[in-house]
Amino acid sequence: MPTPRCSAVSLLLSVLTLAATGTSHAATLSKLQKSGVVKLGYTTNTPGLVTQENGAIAGFAVEFMNLAVKEMKIKSTAWRKTTTTDALLTALNAGTLDAVIDVNLPQVLADGEQAASLACTGGVMFSRPGGPKTEAGLKNARIAISTDHPYFHYVRNLPFEKKINAAPNSNQALLDFLGGSADVLLLDRFDALKMYAKLGPEKLQVSPLLWSQPVAVVVANGSDKQFEAALNAAIKRLQANGTYERLSKKYFTQDVRCTS
Repeated sequence: MPTPRCSAVSLLLSVLTLAATGTSHAATLSKLQKSGVVKLGYTTNTPGLVTQENGAIAGFAVEFMNLAVKEMKIKSTAWRKTTTTDALLTALNAGTLDAVIDVNLPQVLADGEQAASLACTGGVMFSRPGGPKTEAGLKNARIAISTDHPYFHYVRNLPFEKKINAAPNSNQALLDFLGGSADVLLLDRFDALKMYAKLGPEKLQVSPLLWSQPVAVVVANGSDKQFEAALNAAIKRLQANGTYERLSKKYFTQDVRCTS
Protein backbone atom coordinates (compact mmCIF):
# COMPACT_ATOMS: atom_id res chain seq x y z
CA MET A 1 0.00 0.00 0.00
CA PRO A 2 1.44 3.43 -0.88
CA THR A 3 2.32 5.58 2.11
CA PRO A 4 0.60 9.01 2.25
CA ARG A 5 2.50 12.15 3.19
CA CYS A 6 5.93 10.49 2.95
CA SER A 7 8.43 11.75 5.52
CA ALA A 8 10.49 14.67 4.24
CA VAL A 9 13.44 13.35 6.23
CA SER A 10 13.51 10.03 4.38
CA LEU A 11 12.26 11.08 0.94
CA LEU A 12 13.11 14.76 0.34
CA LEU A 13 15.81 15.06 -2.28
CA SER A 14 16.52 11.34 -2.73
CA VAL A 15 18.56 9.73 -5.52
CA LEU A 16 18.62 5.98 -4.94
CA THR A 17 21.64 3.86 -5.86
CA LEU A 18 20.95 0.37 -7.09
CA ALA A 19 22.89 -2.59 -5.74
CA ALA A 20 24.38 -4.15 -8.85
CA THR A 21 26.34 -7.29 -9.36
CA GLY A 22 28.34 -5.93 -12.28
CA THR A 23 29.94 -3.04 -10.39
CA SER A 24 32.99 -3.08 -12.65
CA HIS A 25 30.75 -1.63 -15.37
CA ALA A 26 29.44 1.20 -13.15
CA ALA A 27 29.90 4.79 -14.22
CA THR A 28 32.72 6.97 -12.91
CA LEU A 29 32.83 10.75 -13.28
CA SER A 30 36.19 10.77 -15.06
CA LYS A 31 35.06 8.11 -17.54
CA LEU A 32 31.87 10.00 -18.34
CA GLN A 33 33.70 13.31 -18.73
CA LYS A 34 36.12 11.62 -21.12
CA SER A 35 33.35 9.98 -23.21
CA GLY A 36 31.26 13.17 -23.13
CA VAL A 37 27.96 11.29 -22.79
CA VAL A 38 25.76 10.10 -19.92
CA LYS A 39 23.54 7.21 -21.04
CA LEU A 40 20.10 7.56 -19.43
CA GLY A 41 17.14 5.17 -19.56
CA TYR A 42 13.44 5.05 -18.71
CA THR A 43 10.49 2.78 -19.46
CA THR A 44 7.22 4.61 -18.67
CA ASN A 45 5.88 7.40 -20.87
CA THR A 46 4.92 10.07 -18.31
CA PRO A 47 3.22 13.29 -19.50
CA GLY A 48 5.57 16.23 -19.16
CA LEU A 49 8.32 14.24 -17.44
CA VAL A 50 9.65 12.01 -20.23
CA THR A 51 7.90 10.70 -23.32
CA GLN A 52 8.81 9.25 -26.69
CA GLU A 53 6.88 10.34 -29.78
CA ASN A 54 7.89 9.52 -33.35
CA GLY A 55 11.27 8.34 -32.10
CA ALA A 56 12.08 11.58 -30.28
CA ILE A 57 12.41 11.65 -26.47
CA ALA A 58 11.36 14.87 -24.75
CA GLY A 59 10.12 16.29 -21.47
CA PHE A 60 11.21 17.98 -18.26
CA ALA A 61 13.60 15.19 -17.26
CA VAL A 62 15.29 15.30 -20.65
CA GLU A 63 15.82 19.06 -20.71
CA PHE A 64 16.78 19.25 -17.04
CA MET A 65 19.26 16.37 -17.17
CA ASN A 66 20.87 17.87 -20.30
CA LEU A 67 21.66 20.95 -18.20
CA ALA A 68 22.66 18.91 -15.14
CA VAL A 69 25.32 16.91 -17.01
CA LYS A 70 26.78 20.12 -18.46
CA GLU A 71 27.13 21.33 -14.87
CA MET A 72 29.17 18.13 -14.35
CA LYS A 73 31.44 19.03 -17.30
CA ILE A 74 29.89 16.32 -19.49
CA LYS A 75 28.79 17.35 -22.98
CA SER A 76 25.49 15.55 -23.49
CA THR A 77 22.98 12.82 -22.67
CA ALA A 78 21.78 9.84 -24.72
CA TRP A 79 18.35 8.39 -23.83
CA ARG A 80 17.02 4.88 -24.27
CA LYS A 81 13.51 3.51 -23.62
CA THR A 82 13.15 -0.06 -22.36
CA THR A 83 10.04 -2.23 -22.29
CA THR A 84 9.94 -2.93 -18.54
CA THR A 85 11.51 -1.71 -15.29
CA ASP A 86 13.26 -5.09 -14.99
CA ALA A 87 14.90 -4.50 -18.36
CA LEU A 88 15.80 -0.99 -17.24
CA LEU A 89 17.60 -2.21 -14.13
CA THR A 90 19.24 -5.06 -16.05
CA ALA A 91 20.72 -2.52 -18.47
CA LEU A 92 21.92 -0.43 -15.53
CA ASN A 93 23.56 -3.48 -13.94
CA ALA A 94 25.24 -4.36 -17.25
CA GLY A 95 26.66 -0.86 -17.65
CA THR A 96 24.82 -0.14 -20.90
CA LEU A 97 23.05 2.67 -19.02
CA ASP A 98 24.74 5.02 -16.55
CA ALA A 99 21.55 6.13 -14.77
CA VAL A 100 17.79 5.55 -15.03
CA ILE A 101 14.64 7.55 -14.25
CA ASP A 102 11.13 6.11 -14.05
CA VAL A 103 7.95 6.78 -12.06
CA ASN A 104 7.40 3.03 -11.65
CA LEU A 105 10.70 2.28 -9.95
CA PRO A 106 10.22 1.39 -6.27
CA GLN A 107 10.87 4.12 -3.73
CA VAL A 108 13.47 1.97 -2.00
CA LEU A 109 15.78 -0.44 -3.78
CA ALA A 110 17.75 -3.15 -1.97
CA ASP A 111 20.91 -1.83 -0.32
CA GLY A 112 20.21 1.62 -1.73
CA GLU A 113 21.82 4.90 -0.69
CA GLN A 114 20.19 8.35 -0.83
CA ALA A 115 21.34 11.67 -2.28
CA ALA A 116 18.97 13.96 -4.33
CA SER A 117 15.68 13.49 -6.28
CA LEU A 118 14.47 14.82 -9.62
CA ALA A 119 10.80 15.46 -8.81
CA CYS A 120 7.85 14.30 -6.75
CA THR A 121 4.68 12.76 -8.08
CA GLY A 122 1.82 11.24 -6.06
CA GLY A 123 -1.90 11.77 -5.59
CA VAL A 124 -3.66 15.09 -6.18
CA MET A 125 -7.32 16.08 -6.19
CA PHE A 126 -9.39 17.83 -8.83
CA SER A 127 -12.47 19.65 -7.56
CA ARG A 128 -14.63 22.47 -8.83
CA PRO A 129 -13.57 26.02 -7.89
CA GLY A 130 -14.12 26.44 -4.15
CA GLY A 131 -14.13 22.68 -3.53
CA PRO A 132 -11.93 20.63 -1.16
CA LYS A 133 -8.13 20.58 -1.40
CA THR A 134 -7.10 18.18 1.40
CA GLU A 135 -7.62 14.56 2.42
CA ALA A 136 -10.06 15.75 5.09
CA GLY A 137 -12.20 17.19 2.29
CA LEU A 138 -12.86 13.68 0.99
CA LYS A 139 -15.19 12.95 3.92
CA ASN A 140 -18.75 12.38 2.64
CA ALA A 141 -17.58 13.17 -0.90
CA ARG A 142 -18.31 11.33 -4.13
CA ILE A 143 -14.83 10.37 -5.33
CA ALA A 144 -13.95 9.50 -8.92
CA ILE A 145 -10.76 7.42 -9.15
CA SER A 146 -9.46 4.81 -11.56
CA THR A 147 -8.85 1.28 -10.32
CA ASP A 148 -5.27 1.42 -11.65
CA HIS A 149 -4.46 4.50 -9.56
CA PRO A 150 -1.64 3.62 -7.10
CA TYR A 151 -3.70 5.05 -4.22
CA PHE A 152 -6.99 3.38 -5.14
CA HIS A 153 -6.97 0.85 -2.28
CA TYR A 154 -5.70 3.43 0.21
CA VAL A 155 -8.52 5.87 -0.67
CA ARG A 156 -11.14 3.12 -0.61
CA ASN A 157 -10.07 2.21 2.94
CA LEU A 158 -9.97 5.72 4.40
CA PRO A 159 -11.75 5.53 7.79
CA PHE A 160 -14.71 7.82 7.07
CA GLU A 161 -17.86 7.91 4.96
CA LYS A 162 -17.40 8.53 1.25
CA LYS A 163 -18.62 7.14 -2.06
CA ILE A 164 -16.08 5.66 -4.48
CA ASN A 165 -16.89 5.93 -8.19
CA ALA A 166 -14.40 3.38 -9.53
CA ALA A 167 -13.44 3.81 -13.20
CA PRO A 168 -11.28 1.52 -15.36
CA ASN A 169 -8.91 4.37 -16.32
CA SER A 170 -8.18 8.04 -15.63
CA ASN A 171 -9.99 9.25 -18.76
CA GLN A 172 -13.26 7.61 -17.66
CA ALA A 173 -12.78 8.93 -14.13
CA LEU A 174 -12.41 12.44 -15.59
CA LEU A 175 -15.62 12.02 -17.60
CA ASP A 176 -17.45 10.91 -14.44
CA PHE A 177 -16.22 14.00 -12.62
CA LEU A 178 -16.98 16.44 -15.44
CA GLY A 179 -20.40 14.81 -15.91
CA GLY A 180 -21.33 15.66 -12.32
CA SER A 181 -21.46 12.15 -10.84
CA ALA A 182 -18.47 12.90 -8.57
CA ASP A 183 -17.45 15.81 -6.36
CA VAL A 184 -13.73 15.20 -6.64
CA LEU A 185 -11.36 13.37 -8.95
CA LEU A 186 -8.15 11.76 -7.70
CA LEU A 187 -5.27 11.45 -10.17
CA ASP A 188 -1.54 11.01 -10.38
CA ARG A 189 0.09 14.46 -10.26
CA PHE A 190 1.57 14.37 -13.76
CA ASP A 191 -1.69 13.12 -15.33
CA ALA A 192 -3.59 15.81 -13.43
CA LEU A 193 -1.34 18.65 -14.52
CA LYS A 194 -1.60 17.57 -18.16
CA MET A 195 -5.41 17.69 -17.91
CA TYR A 196 -5.35 20.94 -15.93
CA ALA A 197 -3.33 22.65 -18.66
CA LYS A 198 -6.09 21.76 -21.16
CA LEU A 199 -9.15 22.50 -19.01
CA GLY A 200 -7.90 25.45 -16.97
CA PRO A 201 -8.92 27.08 -13.66
CA GLU A 202 -12.37 28.10 -14.90
CA LYS A 203 -13.60 24.51 -14.70
CA LEU A 204 -11.55 23.00 -11.89
CA GLN A 205 -8.88 23.45 -9.25
CA VAL A 206 -5.97 21.13 -8.55
CA SER A 207 -4.82 20.49 -4.98
CA PRO A 208 -1.29 20.33 -3.63
CA LEU A 209 0.13 16.81 -3.31
CA LEU A 210 -1.96 14.74 -0.93
CA TRP A 211 0.48 11.81 -0.99
CA SER A 212 4.04 12.18 -2.19
CA GLN A 213 6.30 9.80 -4.12
CA PRO A 214 9.77 10.92 -5.22
CA VAL A 215 10.99 10.21 -8.75
CA ALA A 216 14.66 9.35 -8.36
CA VAL A 217 17.65 9.32 -10.64
CA VAL A 218 18.99 5.81 -9.99
CA VAL A 219 22.65 4.92 -10.50
CA ALA A 220 24.33 1.56 -10.00
CA ASN A 221 26.04 0.81 -6.73
CA GLY A 222 29.72 0.95 -7.59
CA SER A 223 29.43 4.25 -9.44
CA ASP A 224 32.12 6.31 -7.79
CA LYS A 225 31.25 8.83 -5.10
CA GLN A 226 32.55 11.65 -7.29
CA PHE A 227 29.87 10.86 -9.88
CA GLU A 228 27.11 10.78 -7.26
CA ALA A 229 28.36 13.95 -5.57
CA ALA A 230 28.64 15.81 -8.88
CA LEU A 231 25.14 14.74 -9.91
CA ASN A 232 23.62 15.79 -6.58
CA ALA A 233 25.47 19.11 -6.62
CA ALA A 234 24.36 19.84 -10.20
CA ILE A 235 20.69 19.18 -9.37
CA LYS A 236 20.87 21.39 -6.29
CA ARG A 237 22.57 24.25 -8.19
CA LEU A 238 19.88 24.19 -10.86
CA GLN A 239 17.21 24.18 -8.17
CA ALA A 240 18.83 27.10 -6.36
CA ASN A 241 19.40 29.35 -9.40
CA GLY A 242 15.79 29.23 -10.66
CA THR A 243 16.40 26.90 -13.62
CA TYR A 244 14.44 24.05 -12.03
CA GLU A 245 11.39 26.22 -11.33
CA ARG A 246 11.44 27.71 -14.84
CA LEU A 247 11.53 24.32 -16.55
CA SER A 248 9.02 22.82 -14.13
CA LYS A 249 6.47 25.55 -14.86
CA LYS A 250 7.14 25.18 -18.58
CA TYR A 251 6.15 21.51 -18.54
CA PHE A 252 3.76 21.25 -15.55
CA THR A 253 2.52 24.82 -14.78
CA GLN A 254 3.88 24.41 -11.22
CA ASP A 255 7.05 23.49 -9.34
CA VAL A 256 7.22 19.69 -8.97
CA ARG A 257 10.26 19.36 -6.70
CA CYS A 258 9.87 17.43 -3.45
CA THR A 259 9.09 19.69 -0.51
CA SER A 260 8.47 19.14 3.19
